[in-house]
Amino acid sequence: MKSGTSFLFLILLVGTASAWAGEAPEGFLKQGSHLVGGSFTFSSAGDTYFENSDGDRTQEWIVRPAGGYFALDNLAIDLHLEGRWFTQGELLNSHYSMGPVLQYYFDVVGEDEPKGHAIPYLGLGYLWGLAREDRSDSELKFKSGMWSLSGGVSWMLSSVMAMDFEINYQTGEFTEKTPVDGVSRDANRISLFLGVKAFLP
Repeated sequence: MKSGTSFLFLILLVGTASAWAGEAPEGFLKQGSHLVGGSFTFSSAGDTYFENSDGDRTQEWIVRPAGGYFALDNLAIDLHLEGRWFTQGELLNSHYSMGPVLQYYFDVVGEDEPKGHAIPYLGLGYLWGLAREDRSDSELKFKSGMWSLSGGVSWMLSSVMAMDFEINYQTGEFTEKTPVDGVSRDANRISLFLGVKAFLP
C-alpha cells in the first residue's frame, strides 16, 4: 500500500506542475525561484541471505517530498520530509524525519532553454526524526539526528519539469526514548533516489 501511495504522490505532483510546463520560467535557478519535488525508493530482497528463519523477505519503502526556494542564484534552501518503512515478518521499523537542506545547482544552461539538459547539484542538510521498532513482543522508540550529504542530476524534461536522480548518504545517531532513555546507536546509510522536480518562478 505504501508503494502505491508513493506512486500516487508522484502522479499528483506531475499533474500539478504541468500547469507551468508550457512556460519557460524567467530566471532559471535564480534568486527568488521555487522548487517542489518528490522521490521514492523501494526494495524487496529474498533467498537465504535476505530471508529470516521463517522465510520472510526484507522490504523497504522510502518516500521523500520536498520544497523550497532559491535564496541566492544557484543556491536553494529546501525543507525535506522523509518517511522510511522496513518490514520483515513480524518486524516493522518506521522512521519519520524532516529538516533543512542546502542544494547548489551548477548552471550549465545559462539563459538558454533548459529542456534536454542535465543539471548537476550537491546537497548538505540535517534531519531530525522519530523512529519506532515494533515486534510481536516488544517496542522500541528512538529520536534521531542525521547529517545528509547528496549529489544528483536533474534531467530537464521541459522548461519546468525534471526527472531527478540522487545518491544520498546519511550519518548520525539514534537515541532510545523507551525503554532505556539516553542509550544511543550510531547509524549510516546510502540510498539511491528516483523522483521528479519542478522549477517554478
